[in-house]
Amino acid sequence: MVEKDALRRALKAKTLQYVGTDFTEEDRLTCSALAESELYRGCDTLFAFHPLSDEVDITPLLEDAIRERQLALPKTEDDGSLTFFIVTDLSALRRGRWAITEPGEGAIITPAPGDLMIIPALAYDRCGQRLGRGKGYYDRYLQEYNSAKTVGVCRSYQLLERIPTQAWDRAVDHVLCGGMFY
Repeated sequence: MVEKDALRRALKAKTLQYVGTDFTEEDRLTCSALAESELYRGCDTLFAFHPLSDEVDITPLLEDAIRERQLALPKTEDDGSLTFFIVTDLSALRRGRWAITEPGEGAIITPAPGDLMIIPALAYDRCGQRLGRGKGYYDRYLQEYNSAKTVGVCRSYQLLERIPTQAWDRAVDHVLCGGMFY
């Protein structure tokens, strides 16, 4: 756990070095690769997240999912869990806990086979291991709801050689960085 905490601190410091960097092209490559993939084209519902400034801007995928399939975004709950709600309008999202933009209320949905989940993280490795922000929300959620395919998206500086893991950590099926699947 100490190793992961130190890595989180180092990544947060590294992220500050990239403030003001234009990741538009790298993010576009990632979104295009996912949009053109069978993972996305074949999914019924896209479970995703509204990106923070240090995360891949997946907004074009969110907008496409609203138009072409069903979009579900998470809300963090007081008990440390996530609840996903169907979203039909990104402008209806609000600032929630941890300054994360999330849905207020609406129809609750859980992932099923045929769905795709895009999972956020501070960093990934090529084996699908992720380093989250340290609260365990997604590890707990994926422990309970594991029938959908999962993909982690990250920027090039967030793709690491190895991420230390613990028994409760949940890897993703695929990692996508700068338009390349791992």
